[in-house]
Amino acid sequence: MNIFSLVIRAVPGRLEEVKAAVLAVQGVELHLEHEGRLVITIEDVPGVRSSDLLKQIQDIPHVASATLAYEYCDEEMPPPPSLKSKKSEERLS
Repeated sequence: MNIFSLVIRAVPGRLEEVKAAVLAVQGVELHLEHEGRLVITIEDVPGVRSSDLLKQIQDIPHVASATLAYEYCDEEMPPPPSLKSKKSEERLS
């Protein structure tokens, strides 16, 4: 499970349009609306990558910026192959 939060800044005068479009994205929960900004969290949607959801929000008309504020992942992820040492590979053999 991945959960991440974003701070979204809307183009002045367009907050309500942005808010409606953001809330239409699956997995979105609105936590705060203040001075042209929205603070939201997004929880993974089955079959959709978190990065795709972030891109979908960034592409909403009148979104001036969408900044990642927090990310949580509870899945154990193996290190990238370039970071594995020979000793760790030997232990696995």
